[in-house]
Amino acid sequence: MRLLTVILVTQLFASLMTTLSGQDVIRPLSPELDMVTVDPQTGFATIKWLPSVSTDVGSYVVYTYSNNTAFAVDTIRSPFITEYTHTGSSVSYMSVTYVVAAMDSSLNISPLSNSLSTIYITAFNDTCNAAINLSWSPYTNPGHVADSYKIWLSVVGNPELITSLPLSSTEYSLSLVSPAADYCIYATASAGNSGLSSSNMKCVTTGSEAAPAWIKVNAIAVDKGALVFNGSYDQTTNIKKFVVQKHAGDGQAWETAGSGTGLNGIVTVSIPDADTNIISLYRFSAVNNCESAVTSSPSVRNIVVASSVTGTRIDLKWNNPLLSGDAIFSVWRDIGQGWAEVAGSLSDTTWSEDYSLFAAGVSSAALAYRVTATYPEAPAGDPLFLSDITLIEATENIYMPNAFTPNDDGLNDIFVPILTFTPSKYELRIYSRTGGLLFQTGSHGTGWDGRHNDKPMPSGVYLWSLRVTLPSGITEQLTGTVTILP
Repeated sequence: MRLLTVILVTQLFASLMTTLSGQDVIRPLSPELDMVTVDPQTGFATIKWLPSVSTDVGSYVVYTYSNNTAFAVDTIRSPFITEYTHTGSSVSYMSVTYVVAAMDSSLNISPLSNSLSTIYITAFNDTCNAAINLSWSPYTNPGHVADSYKIWLSVVGNPELITSLPLSSTEYSLSLVSPAADYCIYATASAGNSGLSSSNMKCVTTGSEAAPAWIKVNAIAVDKGALVFNGSYDQTTNIKKFVVQKHAGDGQAWETAGSGTGLNGIVTVSIPDADTNIISLYRFSAVNNCESAVTSSPSVRNIVVASSVTGTRIDLKWNNPLLSGDAIFSVWRDIGQGWAEVAGSLSDTTWSEDYSLFAAGVSSAALAYRVTATYPEAPAGDPLFLSDITLIEATENIYMPNAFTPNDDGLNDIFVPILTFTPSKYELRIYSRTGGLLFQTGSHGTGWDGRHNDKPMPSGVYLWSLRVTLPSGITEQLTGTVTILP
């Protein structure tokens, strides 16, 4: 009786407003959304509602509703039609929420109705356990309370009821499924034996996980402080998850250091927190749905390079990344103009060079070295193992020998200063013990052959003086003695 009074008062007020203004501005009352369901076969959503009690309703507007925003789907231009099938719905891919509104002859639209959502079911093919794992969004409709979910399955022909679950359940595992079979599954929220709302249908083709016949670590590279692993694998596998495993030490197990997804036979994994200064043993492993490693690659190591300096000689030493020990190496150097290969096709893990031979071209505060490696059978263009970087401070040093043997045997025949730079000015002089000038040159790199006026000087001690201007602009004046040995 009270509701009827409210309606009569509302209609009287609307009539009065229309009389006074000549235009109906009163919004009709909202309809009540009664049911939302999905046709599992077609993937169409069907919406049903209870009509608005307002007397001048001329049509209804159906909306999808997301993030407090309504998106109009269609307008039903009849007050007597209270059902709509949404053929362009996304219910096969997600749970979709609907609302509806009434519209009167003056195009006034009611507030939105209550919202109802479709049930959306997903199916995961758990090939490791020969099962199909189901999960679905919950059914919520206070106007039609359900007491259970019913799961329907079709392999060939009509769907069959396989189980009934309490309304608190939103997951189910269909076990002992046959391999290479097509299963189509949907869920229905029910009250007793009456279905209230159906989900979309999800179809799955079962199969068995085929482990890759082989996996290979193509390269481990140090890149911006991270270890980057590149691997390849047998593409006949349907396993796509791979992990990088690190050996924890003698007698210890392998530990997972990172994971990645394979694509077209290639898998790449970056480990940003790896210690690039420690040599460790790594491998790739394929992981099945049970999180078990089923195939592993041969083990390899990351490359760590170390450097030392003796006089003008720079020595590098590094480890072989391949347990077989047959890797091919190249040495790369950066003196301020970018990386350049300075040695290639090396089979040894040590290498040396004389700093004085290229010191004039150094434009950076430090020399940088790194080493690359590859498999001996690797084709051109394959990724390379790449070491960390070792740095050597660039210095302006002068080294003076204290003896030489100018006997033309090709060994230590010339007395010449060793410079780790190219001087802008250079003057070398040689004197006898009594102060007589025996030799002088202003040409950097030219030394004394132990002669004066083309005659060999006798064994003994001689004086030298060297005046050079360094690239930094500093002029050095040095003196000392050198001995001609018999």
